[in-house]
This record gives sequence, structure tokens and C-alpha cells, in this order.
Amino acid sequence: MNKLAVVLIIAAAVTLLALPAYASLVPMSWGFPTMVQNNSLTNFESNFAWASNNEFSDISFPTSTCSGLSAFSAFPTITQMSNSEQLVSQVKFSNQQQSMSFSYPWISIGFSPVPSMGFL
Repeated sequence: MNKLAVVLIIAAAVTLLALPAYASLVPMSWGFPTMVQNNSLTNFESNFAWASNNEFSDISFPTSTCSGLSAFSAFPTITQMSNSEQLVSQVKFSNQQQSMSFSYPWISIGFSPVPSMGFL
């Protein structure tokens, strides 16, 4: 009986040594995910306008050689001249910046979409 017990113990030891060792590793994730968003908008606008208005009018009555209209033949010539200019210049500049940051603690044990040790 002693020999049978020793043979059974040796067989059990050999069987246990032949099985591979394994462990069930659970993915774990931890940290502080942070979302950062930065926006910047710069606007520069330049306008330039120049207008010139030149007007000239001349009224001249024809001279007549008729004897009855000699009093009206010496009516003076009417001349009118108008010049105007307009200059407009405008420059606009605007700069807008916006920053947003959001962070929260995150711990995950078990099935994790972001594994920590590479085991998923």
C-alpha cells in the first residue's frame, strides 16, 4: 500500500507540473481624461473709396441781327461750375479667442474600452 500511495503522489505531482500556469488578468484603467478646445478668429478689413464729381454748364443765347431784338441780344452768358470730391477710408480689426478645458477622474475595472496594461 505504501508503494501505491507513493506512485499516486508522484503521478499527481507530474500531472500538476505538466499543466500550464495561467492567470485571469482584468483590464484596469485610471487617470484624468482631459478635453481641451482652443478657438481663434482674426478679422482684418480695409475699405477705401474716392469719388469725384465735376459739373460744368454754360448757357449762351445766340446774338441776333434783327433790329427789333437788339435789346435781348446783349444778354450775358451764364456759366456754372461745380467740383466736389469725397474720400472715405475705414480700417477694422478684430481678434477673438476662446479656450475650454474639461477634466474628470476615471477609474475602470473590468471590461474597459481603454486598457491600461494592454490586456483586453
